Amino acid sequence: MSSRPLPQLRRRVTTEEAFGPPLTPEELTGSLSKLERRLNKEMKCTAGRNQVFIRSLLTGTGTTRPRIALKCPLRRDIGQPADVFYEHIRDICCRDPDQCEAWRNFKARHVAT
Repeated sequence: MSSRPLPQLRRRVTTEEAFGPPLTPEELTGSLSKLERRLNKEMKCTAGRNQVFIRSLLTGTGTTRPRIALKCPLRRDIGQPADVFYEHIRDICCRDPDQCEAWRNFKARHVAT
């Protein structure tokens, strides 16, 4: 019986994608817990409901600064990086999900019954 390699389901995340864009002034000066709760409350995209969290990564010498993040399963489905950060969450997920390619793809695949 020969063993076949498993198909690559997820692409590898680059270092730049893992750390994300620079922190915004809101993330640097505001309460991340309050920001997290507000974004979860304002979420319009069904894939992101109650999925916003505060994230900090381990590095070789410590940790990164905490920041607002969301792992979007819809983006993963179309091969985009699943991690999105504060500005995307605020501008797209909480205001106008129709601007998101992953959301439009999801709506096209699933017809409301």
